[in-house]
Amino acid sequence: MLANTRPALNERSSRGVTFDATMLTRPTQRRLMTLWTELSGQRTALLPQVHAELTAPPAFEAPKTTASARVQREAWAAVVQAPHSPFELAALDDDARARFGEIIGQFTLPCFPLLYNVDEITTHSSAIVLAQGLAAGMDVIVSNNMRSVDHFEINGLVREVFGRNAGLLLVADDALLAAHPCGEGSRALLVMALASACPDGAELTAGDAERLLASLCQRLDGATMPQTAIRLRNRFATDGDLGSVLQEAREVAAASNALFHERVRAEWVRRRQVDVAMLGRDGASSLSDS
Repeated sequence: MLANTRPALNERSSRGVTFDATMLTRPTQRRLMTLWTELSGQRTALLPQVHAELTAPPAFEAPKTTASARVQREAWAAVVQAPHSPFELAALDDDARARFGEIIGQFTLPCFPLLYNVDEITTHSSAIVLAQGLAAGMDVIVSNNMRSVDHFEINGLVREVFGRNAGLLLVADDALLAAHPCGEGSRALLVMALASACPDGAELTAGDAERLLASLCQRLDGATMPQTAIRLRNRFATDGDLGSVLQEAREVAAASNALFHERVRAEWVRRRQVDVAMLGRDGASSLSDS
């Protein structure tokens, strides 16, 4: 049931869903998005620009945040390269790189309202991500950044210039809710959300789950995902067999490779040291040494 959660997308594309860096830097969104793609039978694709933003040091970094930021970058590099990584690099071949150059040249200034002239587009990180996504054949790019990127202008251009039937750029609310529209989809969304909020696979009572969900929904509200939060609250309040939902959420959390890597990542951040041995040769956790 949970595996069939991909949105209906342009039939000419087959690379699935990917995310910009802002969707992957915050743990709440990252756990939810990577679990979504995992339950859809895929690994989470990272476009080259997104991978660079997650792993490369910025030109300037405040001294007080250097240690933490260094560990975060090293953790990203280690997780992406891990033998059982939930992530995969969506590398561009020669043809895709040629398409990238053609695509980014078609973007217009209204697509990026904070820029002052069209010459800035080719070096703008969001423009690069979108052009790479189109060139790589991604179905959807999920981003909640609507301040520096006009989603409507981008999707209109994608339809008119590139002939796409479905929008390329979606906010997370729209992407998740289109993938889980009603009925069993709503139940699957609740299972997935509870599993993402309880990544250690612990037993959940109804009270535990209610508290976890309240905290998760509060974070989703703050992360510009209020409609997802509303749907989760509604389904939790009305599901006819909450016990089986909680049991399935626990099983998903315990079995998820994406959430296993999240537990290891969290331990690395806590220790302020990346230790790839904690991933284990067969993907088994070594967190008992902590």
